[in-house]
Amino acid sequence: MTMKARNTRPLPGETVPASTASERGRTPSAPVRVAVVGATGFIGSATVRALVSAGIACTAVARTPSDQDIPGVPSAQADLTDPVSLRRALTGVDVVIHAASYTGSDPAHCIAVNVDGTENLLAAAARNGIRRVLYVSTIGVYGPGPHSGIGEFDATPAPVSALSASRLTAEHRVLASGGCVVRPGFVHGPGDRWFVPGFIRILETLGAWVDEGRSRISVVAVTDLARILATLAAQAPAHSGDVFHACHPDPVTVRELGRALADSGRLRLLGSSLTFDDAVTAGTRHGLTERHLDLIGRDHWYDPTRLLTATGTAFGHRPLAGLPA
Repeated sequence: MTMKARNTRPLPGETVPASTASERGRTPSAPVRVAVVGATGFIGSATVRALVSAGIACTAVARTPSDQDIPGVPSAQADLTDPVSLRRALTGVDVVIHAASYTGSDPAHCIAVNVDGTENLLAAAARNGIRRVLYVSTIGVYGPGPHSGIGEFDATPAPVSALSASRLTAEHRVLASGGCVVRPGFVHGPGDRWFVPGFIRILETLGAWVDEGRSRISVVAVTDLARILATLAAQAPAHSGDVFHACHPDPVTVRELGRALADSGRLRLLGSSLTFDDAVTAGTRHGLTERHLDLIGRDHWYDPTRLLTATGTAFGHRPLAGLPA
């Protein structure tokens, strides 16, 4: 099923239009200090490097100290479950990029870190007079596909896991506080321990394409995502209460990604194909669930036009450029 992108207004109860007022009287050229929470993670560490590259002052906030500190970037140790540490870490900060999340399957941890932890972070930001919080969420909040070129307000999120549900609840908390939400596509690049490794495991376990690998997915290199987040954080107006998709504007097919991985020696090319229903039957015998097969057998591509326009971002390369060998 293909859904035509609307991109005109939010669904009832979803979000409010982006603010046009400058943040605390700030102009686009005025300096800001950005705190990256989750600064040692896959996305957070890339975002710190992007901020430094753009000449934007930042503080790297993480639960544990990093062994790869960047010269000139102050660090602060804080935990989402420790409100006092968060208040201390955000001293002197203008904008927060919230890139810290629990990504396991324990429901209690999902609530404690992703929901309660986000509330703690928002409270700490408010105590420090910080009104701008950017939350790095996930397209997983939409639930199973197919999603074919949809805009941010064309489908009601319907998460199917405790993890994705907790991320959606965290979104609601951030939006209610006037923050901004960014939903990246599938993120690849150095340090990726989920998307490409998971994609390879599913395909190799199944041993076949699903529907010839025709399904399309939205991807984004972690360096591109970090560059977009840095630009968004430094901008005025603040896009208060808005939601954005962050991905390359051109989707790739599952087969295209598979071929790229085969070319780099990371995947053995498959010679057979199954229908989605047959893949579910076959996959069950090998420990794969329908959720696993949804990744490689249904469309998951999203329209990032609003974010690319808001940030003036242009991609001068193909979506799989820089895919690690």
